[in-house]
Amino acid sequence: MQLLPMNVPAEIHRWVNKDAADVIVARGPLVIMAHGLMALDPAERGSCWIATAAGDLSPGDAEEALRSWSRRH
Repeated sequence: MQLLPMNVPAEIHRWVNKDAADVIVARGPLVIMAHGLMALDPAERGSCWIATAAGDLSPGDAEEALRSWSRRH
């Protein structure tokens, strides 16, 4: 996964039903959205992802990004 800048605009999306409908849960900088996604119960994270203009991040990708950003500082 290519590490994106922390401040890119991002949205947390969540599947709401089996007909592939999703809703936007939150919008903000990627670093805040990644922390928000990790704050969810691990059992609930699988129905969510983060969308950016550069592509989507799974919960695992978001967790990896947070670790990478932490190591760089």
